[in-house]
Amino acid sequence: MKEQGFPGMPFTLDLRAVAEQNNEALRRVFKGRIKGDFLIDIKDRVLKDLGWESLIKYYDFHWSDERMITGIGEAAEYDICRMIVGIHRAYSIFLSDDAKRKNERSRRYKQQLVSETIEKIKLRFHGSIYFRKNVLFQGEELIYYPVPYELFVMSSKMGQMLMDGKNIRCGQLYCGVIYNGISALSLLEGTLLGTAYPLCRGAIEMYLKLLIVNSQVELYDRYETFRMFEIEYSCRQTYPRKFNALFKKRVFQDSKVRADYLHFGWVDFIDEYHKIVTKSPYSVQGIITFLKAKNVDRILELELLEDLYKSCHAYTHGSIQTAKYPLLHYFEISIMLYYVVRGTFLLICREKGVETLIDGNDVISMIDRDFEVLYEQYEMRSTERFESL
Repeated sequence: MKEQGFPGMPFTLDLRAVAEQNNEALRRVFKGRIKGDFLIDIKDRVLKDLGWESLIKYYDFHWSDERMITGIGEAAEYDICRMIVGIHRAYSIFLSDDAKRKNERSRRYKQQLVSETIEKIKLRFHGSIYFRKNVLFQGEELIYYPVPYELFVMSSKMGQMLMDGKNIRCGQLYCGVIYNGISALSLLEGTLLGTAYPLCRGAIEMYLKLLIVNSQVELYDRYETFRMFEIEYSCRQTYPRKFNALFKKRVFQDSKVRADYLHFGWVDFIDEYHKIVTKSPYSVQGIITFLKAKNVDRILELELLEDLYKSCHAYTHGSIQTAKYPLLHYFEISIMLYYVVRGTFLLICREKGVETLIDGNDVISMIDRDFEVLYEQYEMRSTERFESL
């Protein structure tokens, strides 16, 4: 089928030829990451199942003056192919070549890939619409892997929820989790993997505080008092008079470091805290000890966060910036942020009295399904398996 060009144009537009030219370009762009024919087959199936009306709902093809001067366009097929590649490569981790080929021939696997790509398209107003077309450091596009993608979507949605003009209790802690989380994911997008760890560490701290502060209504005011002490100290480099008075009356007199009390002195006002935490109460470790005692159903989550929090120290203090195996970063960052971002999303939805859906999509079920795959792969990790990739 041929379509005539605009009046005065010396050529005709062959739509099939253009489509094949685009497909060839996509094969070249993603060469080495996925088989070209397999990619095009899945992309075409996605477009067919999605339908034209849905495609133009999620990708704006209208021309505008803003697009003309900025050069920013949707690049729908490119974005969709990045989703396909991310999902497929996430499922392929540690699989043998034979297992990968079996998946690529499987009708069931192909349909699963099509369905999950359409899921991601339906979330793109909180996800890939914000992603960069090019990155400074080339590497695996981990942000398009299912769990990081869904974490970015949840973080983006929470940011919008906080900007709806309605006051929310623990607002500063929610902001801390969201800003640290989405910043870490943005570094993951740019393949700046080692630098994401200090941000994950900060997100974990904020989340642990949020779990405690949410348990007692009046406790947030105490937390805010100490937060304002921190701000005043950072401005004047001297401890406020009211803080010094509280430090003299601290519950755990064996602690002599004012800086520790500045960051965690508010725990003195938590019911039963000092009965449970008898060692290093003014610390993240003290908070984790308390939470473990009070939340036995979250032991696995808290122990994982505790171990990964400790692993962040080398990155935070500059000893390590990159590791030999980028996939290890992918696993660790995803696991940390899964518990932190997912947990915070549930808390903020509960506080606002809204459903845990994003644009009508059950993102909690989606991320739980994908995290199960990721965590099974994480449990399989070994030097030998990383070396074989």
